[in-house]
This record gives sequence, structure tokens and C-alpha cells, in this order.
Amino acid sequence: MFDNFWAFAAQFVSFTKKEKEHIQSQLVLRDVPKNHTLIDFGDIAREAYFINKGILRFYYISDEGNEITGFVFQENMMAGSHESFFSQVPSLQVVETLEAAELLVLSHASLQQLYLDVPKMNILVRKILEQRMAHAQKVLASLIIHKPADRYKAYQELHPGLENRIPQHVLASYMGITPVSLSRIRARKKQ
Repeated sequence: MFDNFWAFAAQFVSFTKKEKEHIQSQLVLRDVPKNHTLIDFGDIAREAYFINKGILRFYYISDEGNEITGFVFQENMMAGSHESFFSQVPSLQVVETLEAAELLVLSHASLQQLYLDVPKMNILVRKILEQRMAHAQKVLASLIIHKPADRYKAYQELHPGLENRIPQHVLASYMGITPVSLSRIRARKKQ
């Protein structure tokens, strides 16, 4: 249940056995069905999620009511509405499951206590957020600089096989193109 989480955390910081036991006591295992909303637009995110199994996404709702995917989270990633969770302000995004998911859930209150009890949690969270910020800058640069076909190729290389698990309209939205354009790109790639 915790093996994937500890392998993920080990990229950033090493915890003692006692620290791991304390952190594990604050994580709750939750099975969530497909298409379940974890955080709704305007709600304050009280939880963050480590994905043992499944896919989550966060999306924005445009003024026209369209869903615009901001990110797709897969196994062995932390997920949530980070601004809302860390600042305890209303969420600008919706976070939902795209597949049935097995999540390790950490409440905001538990994280605050872990910061005090296990100071290395401060380092872990900072490193995760640094990684997420660097990735967000790459995605933004790609949307500005690269052609849609190049963005699709880069996505395939970074997340092999994931595009087959995501609905086409979600992937197209994330890439900043229409589903029709994505279909054309995929058709050209097969030739």
C-alpha cells in the first residue's frame, strides 16, 4: 500500500523507519470510482492525493462553460488543487478521476502537523512543488513555442501509453487543440 509512495518520496528525501511510520499514520487509503469529483470548482481543497493506481485530471471551466484540462496525473504522482490546498482558498480547478483510482489521502491538517513532527516533510513538499513548477513552465513554453504535432510527440515520449488511457477530448484540451485536430495528428503519425 505504501511501497509506491516511499519509492516516490525517496527521489527527494530519505526518511527513517520511525518517520515513515508516523507519516503512514496520517495517510488514508481510499478507493474512488471513475468520473468522481474529488475537488469541485470553488471548494477549498482539504486533501492532497498520492496515486497508487488510476488517473486523475484537473481542469478549468472557461467563461463559455468548456472544460480545459490543466494537467493529467498518473500513478506515482501527487495530485490535487495545489493552490487551494496550500493556501486554503477556493479552488480554481475541478479535480476528478478518469479511471477508478486507489489513492493515499493526506489532509491539510495532517500535513501541517507533519511539518512540525517530521521536519523532512517540509523538504519533500518543497521538492515536489519545485518539480511541478518546472514541469508547468515546460508545458507553458510548449504551448507557446511548439506546433500541436510536436506537443503530441513530446507527450507520448514523456508519458508512454498514457494517451491510450485518456479520453481524446481530454488530451486535446490539455494540448490546446480540438479533438478533430488531435485525430488528424494521430492519423498522420500512423502513416
